[in-house]
Amino acid sequence: MQKFSLEEMEIEKVGSSVYIGSALSESGGREEDVANRIKKADGVFVQLYPVWRNLNISKEVKIQIFNTYEVQQ
Repeated sequence: MQKFSLEEMEIEKVGSSVYIGSALSESGGREEDVANRIKKADGVFVQLYPVWRNLNISKEVKIQIFNTYEVQQ
């Protein structure tokens, strides 16, 4: 494996990494990034399941909650 250095600091070569929430891979493919985003969205929906099922919370409030989570992600 080829070694890289910057100002006498050795830099490790990795196959993939996450930068600003996006998965970067050595091959440049987006499959890992898309799968990661779907996994995160699924986790949010699982956490919010009690909110969706709660009949005492209006649809408008549920939409506001959803939009808040969507913007943060």
